[in-house]
Amino acid sequence: MDFANYTEKALANKLRRQKQVRRNRNILIVLTVLIIVMAMLFVSFSTEANDKEHPAFYKYYKSIEITSGDTLWSIANANFDPIHYNSADDYVAEIKRMNSLFSDEIVAGSYLIVPYYSSEFISSTVH
Repeated sequence: MDFANYTEKALANKLRRQKQVRRNRNILIVLTVLIIVMAMLFVSFSTEANDKEHPAFYKYYKSIEITSGDTLWSIANANFDPIHYNSADDYVAEIKRMNSLFSDEIVAGSYLIVPYYSSEFISSTVH
């Protein structure tokens, strides 16, 4: 076999390998992008399913008048939502924070701001 013929074949093989490597790299890139897109679609559909199973709740606040015999715990038991609070104690703690109360004492005739949750969206825009 002569040297020129060997060099030609070696160069042709090298170019063929380079072309195959580029093709394989392009296939890998396309597959990677495809996997990422499929994963994003799966997560999106999964999130939509969860949203339909668990409706959105909006947090609102209302002012209530304290009547004779009311305690923070009786108010909490009347307004407490176990879905959004671990315990009535957590709800009372939030009422105290919101109203700047440093003790459990409340006075009949005064008002407290208390949180509540609703799945209904109430717009606060003024016309």
